[in-house]
Amino acid sequence: LNGTTNYILTKMDVQGASYADVLDEAQKLGYAEADPTGDVEGFDAAYKITTLATIAFGKRIKFENVYREGITKISPDDMQAANEMGYKIKLIASAELSEDGKADVRVHPMLVPISKSLAHIDYVTNAVSLTGHPVGDVTLSGPGAGEFPTASSVVGDILAIASEIGKTDYLLPMMRCNHHENAEMIPIEETENKYYLSITAQNSLGVIGRIGKACEEHNISLASIVQKEVAGNHAAKITVITEICKEKDMQNVVNIFNNDPAITSVNSLIRVQV
Repeated sequence: LNGTTNYILTKMDVQGASYADVLDEAQKLGYAEADPTGDVEGFDAAYKITTLATIAFGKRIKFENVYREGITKISPDDMQAANEMGYKIKLIASAELSEDGKADVRVHPMLVPISKSLAHIDYVTNAVSLTGHPVGDVTLSGPGAGEFPTASSVVGDILAIASEIGKTDYLLPMMRCNHHENAEMIPIEETENKYYLSITAQNSLGVIGRIGKACEEHNISLASIVQKEVAGNHAAKITVITEICKEKDMQNVVNIFNNDPAITSVNSLIRVQV
């Protein structure tokens, strides 16, 4: 839902460049604001998914209850690892209504399998993927950053609002917000995801075993684990993909790793689209 972040992530992927270098380029091209916080920290996408979810679910979604994470911590190493495992990293704004009527609405980076259409939405293009009954899956895409796409969107909204002035019998769904019931939200801690975890650790016996044991003790199964030696400093870069597990369990494991003397740093934790 945000062309600026998609442009940055695509350029990082294609060029192997850092976030800071690509952001500077995006600002010079007019794809990013002088203060890019609203885009790169996920605020813009969060506002959009809040509105879309409210209309789609018929219940009011409060912006402050939408979990939000930006792209500023994504590194070229993450991009390379994702490619090697068959994924692309995208900033995904998602909204899902559970069978018991609770809403899961959030914005954060995800590893998207290259078999998915969203993995191939690049540069300033935006895309919305919908799942409905009985239509199934539908994906709509179009330009999402730059002066002309932005102007077109704003003027289109103004014209749509103007055309509805004075009407009382019927309003377009996108022009009305009369939902009095607030949606019950699923806290991020209770959501379930697969995860990509990047760790730098001592290149010594037992480190992989410590990682596996901590995950096992918190009900987390590992789908894959790859260890690569970092030349010259007796360290290893370890990349983990988990099976589906609870967010709170994953965060507990990360806390354990942050306090493990054999682990130098937890570099990245990114959710994986199933």
